[in-house]
Amino acid sequence: MSCEGPTTVAIAEGALVELEKIMRNYSNPLCITDELIHSEYSSHLEDIIGQTCRWIMVNAYTHSAIQNFDGIDVIIGFGGGASLDVAKLIAGKTGLNWISVPTAASHDGIASEVASVSHDGYKYSQKCKGPLAVIADISIISKAPPRLKLAGLGDIICKTASLAEWKLAYEEKNEAFDKQVYSIVENALDNVLRDDSIETLIQAEIDAGKAMSIFGSSRPCSGTEHAISHAMDRTSKELHGLQVAFATPICLYYLQETGFAEHGYGEILDFMRSRQMPASFNEIGNAPTTFLDDVHHAVKIMKKRGRYSVLEHLNVDDSNLLSACQELGY
Repeated sequence: MSCEGPTTVAIAEGALVELEKIMRNYSNPLCITDELIHSEYSSHLEDIIGQTCRWIMVNAYTHSAIQNFDGIDVIIGFGGGASLDVAKLIAGKTGLNWISVPTAASHDGIASEVASVSHDGYKYSQKCKGPLAVIADISIISKAPPRLKLAGLGDIICKTASLAEWKLAYEEKNEAFDKQVYSIVENALDNVLRDDSIETLIQAEIDAGKAMSIFGSSRPCSGTEHAISHAMDRTSKELHGLQVAFATPICLYYLQETGFAEHGYGEILDFMRSRQMPASFNEIGNAPTTFLDDVHHAVKIMKKRGRYSVLEHLNVDDSNLLSACQELGY
C-alpha cells in the first residue's frame, strides 16, 4: 500500500487562488508547463503566489539528462498530462513535494503517483510520487479543447472493463485485490456515467488516482484495454483516453462472457457514440489487421506485467476477435 492521495483538493472556478495558501510554506518553486500555458497564465500564477518561479518547458525536458535542481523546494505541474508527468518524474527523482495544477480533464493521472514515459516508441508507467495538492481551476480547464474532455471520459469509462477484469484475475489467479480500492474506483465510474460534467469528471479522475496510490499500482484502473492502447501507441498518435475507450467494448464483450462485467458493451458503446467518441476502426484511424496485432501485443504486455487478461482466460483467437469486432460495429 502507498499514500492515500493529495491532502488538498480544490475544484472550482478560480481555484488557482488556493495556491497562495499552499505556497506560504515554500520559497523557491519550479514550474513545469508548456509554451501555450506559460504565455497565457505564467504571470497570473506568479501574481497569485507572490513569487517568481523557475520555469521548465515540458518539450525541452529530457528525463535522462542531468538537471540541477539546487535550491528548489517544491514543484508545480501546470498543464496537461505531459507537464504533470514531468513534474512527477522530477518529484520522484528529488523527493520534493509537487502540486498538480491540471489545465485539462484529459486523463486519470492528475492525482496519481504514476507517470507515463516514452521509450523507443513505447509508453510505459513509472512509479514516482503522488501530489501534495490538486488545484483544478474550472475557469482554465473549461477552455481546453473539447476532445480532451472526451479523452478524460474515456479514461474513466474504461473502468467498466478494468474493474471486471481485476475481479476475474483475483478469482482465477489470486491477484492482489482490495475491496476499498475497488469501491473508490467503482463510485468514481458510476458518478461519471450518471453525470459527465467537468466537475464530476475531475473528481472521478482524482479518486482514480487516489485509488491507484492506495493500492500501490495501476491495476484497479488499467487492464487489457490499457495494454491495447499502449500497443496502439506504436502506430497511432490518438489521445490515450480515446484509445482506451475504443478498446473497452471489446474487453467488455468477453468479460460479459465470463460473468464478471457489471456493465454491458452496448451501454458503453451508446455512451461513446452519443458523445461522438471514436467507436469504429475508421473513426479511431486503425485497421482490423493492425488492431489484431495490437491485441496480440497487449496480451504480451499483460503477461509481462504479471496481470491476467480476459483474452488469455478465454483463449480468444483472431477469428473470434474479428467476429466480435464486426458485432460491435467496429
